[in-house]
Amino acid sequence: MQCLARLLAALLALAILPVQAAAEDAGGVLILGDSNAEGPFGGALYNALRTTSDPVTHRPLNVSIFAKCGAGANDWTSRDYARIDCGAWACNGRPIALCMHFNRGAIPPLADLYADLGATRRVTILALGLNMIIGRRSEKLRDAERLIAAIHANSSACIWIGPPEPGDLFVDPDRYEDFIADLRATVRNAGCRYIRSDDKTDRRNVARRDDHYSRDDAIAWARAVLVELERPSDEGDRPLLALLAK
Repeated sequence: MQCLARLLAALLALAILPVQAAAEDAGGVLILGDSNAEGPFGGALYNALRTTSDPVTHRPLNVSIFAKCGAGANDWTSRDYARIDCGAWACNGRPIALCMHFNRGAIPPLADLYADLGATRRVTILALGLNMIIGRRSEKLRDAERLIAAIHANSSACIWIGPPEPGDLFVDPDRYEDFIADLRATVRNAGCRYIRSDDKTDRRNVARRDDHYSRDDAIAWARAVLVELERPSDEGDRPLLALLAK
């Protein structure tokens, strides 16, 4: 009987080993963003990536999102700016219908968000920028550099999705164009891939004093970003799945 019990235990261990190995070597995507990521744009990204297969294990990717209204880069690196006041939305692998918006608490530390993601191979997607246009630009760009450095320090690759075109009375178009040029250069110099949104959105489709697109336009924007995640437009950029296949 003892020999039979040991044999059964050994067979059981062999049976669960591949599952454990897959869990230990999981690939995952963490999405961090502002109020646009809190809405249909972020939801469309999250839903699509949840159904994407890990290039190594061929299981669905682990995907988490944390989006905060009014967020800039410093919200994720300084506890002084982490407080949630005008709303946030988080989802960690669950269907969107089970994820709730909330307006209290604070953004968790990056290390906690990565621990919750449960992935050893990681890509962090940042959907930030509009709230960084206002204020001292040099400081906002340093915030971007600090966030990218913190992401790299947590063993994650980085992809930054630039801000969409806002209404012309929300931000002056010339100021917007000037800022995103500086943001793109800063992000790329810091070792993070940059995906433009100015060529995927149109300020004529948003109210002049607003920066939030309709559901249909936000989803169209997300779909265009998803295409570019796997088909980079900039030479030398690696597709999302290639970053996860390391």
